[in-house]
Amino acid sequence: MIGYREAAQMIASGKFVPAYLFYGGEPFLIQELSHQLAEAYLGKAEEYGREKIDGKELALPDVLQRLDEANLFAPRKLLLVDEPPYLVPKSRESREAAEGEAEPPDESGEKAAARLERFIERERAGEAPSRIIIFRSAAIDRRRRLFKLLEKKGLVVECAPLKGTELSRWIRDWLARQGKKIEPAALQRLLWSGENDLHFLSNELEKYCAYLGDGETTITAKVVELLFSGDIKSSVFTLTDALSEGRLDRALQVLSQLLAGKREEPLRIFFMLVRHFRLLLGARSLRDEKVPPARHPLELGVKPFEARKLYGQSAAFSRQSLEEIIMFLQQLDYRIKTGRVNPGQALEIALSQIHHLSLRR
Repeated sequence: MIGYREAAQMIASGKFVPAYLFYGGEPFLIQELSHQLAEAYLGKAEEYGREKIDGKELALPDVLQRLDEANLFAPRKLLLVDEPPYLVPKSRESREAAEGEAEPPDESGEKAAARLERFIERERAGEAPSRIIIFRSAAIDRRRRLFKLLEKKGLVVECAPLKGTELSRWIRDWLARQGKKIEPAALQRLLWSGENDLHFLSNELEKYCAYLGDGETTITAKVVELLFSGDIKSSVFTLTDALSEGRLDRALQVLSQLLAGKREEPLRIFFMLVRHFRLLLGARSLRDEKVPPARHPLELGVKPFEARKLYGQSAAFSRQSLEEIIMFLQQLDYRIKTGRVNPGQALEIALSQIHHLSLRR
């Protein structure tokens, strides 16, 4: 058994095994490892070579049958199995029913385990596996036959919530992949917030990177102080809902609450608004291209609930109006940075112009 960081290094170096188990209390790390493995293993064929199934829907023999099926569009295949019941802890009722038995004769029985072991041995015989299976689960039972097999013949990776040094290292690694770095004081400011939700932190880091000008590579404490989000994101959704409904008065009311009631920095609100409309344009493009909504969180790099909100809001704007809005916000950003308009005034101008452009859809 290894940790997230070691597994990521193995994947980056191109060392693959036929069977993985990613488990633990940090779903973001499980998703991140899965994405890294899919990119590294499948390359350009990722869209065609990856398949995800619900572990509750198929017994293990059927899962392995699906894994062996030919793929006409990709030379390699990656199968993700979410929350398989034959790896998770048993309920109290099932434990009582199975009292006295080592393990009930279910889909995790000896025949299925032997078949999985044969698959692993077969794929290991080549230079690189042509098939990979990933089991993903929040909780696992180490006494299960399948867990013991995966620990011995595959690779088991624990994705536990990150704290302290490990969280700091994750932040630095995330930024390094974007070609950025963070000064110690800025990192401490971020850690002092008490936020260790990686979805939230990744969105924060993405925002800081977007704020940096051309040629700037270091996130400073000043940037974090200026842009750090509390619950401002939900307020921006509310504000945009009002604009999408043609209610400029309501949008200005929400803005007033953010400025006077919550005492949010105008510049921070402005950059959250810019980020939001960039995401809306991405959601609108995915909608126009008929990309299934289930893929939107991954494509946009946001949580599923945020992707659903963006999908709904994007219907209220045309692609052309969103492109015009973003161009206007970029021009307004330049006016803020050159001192031609203060951030508070810029926000009121932005909402009025967005309202005007959205009415033209």
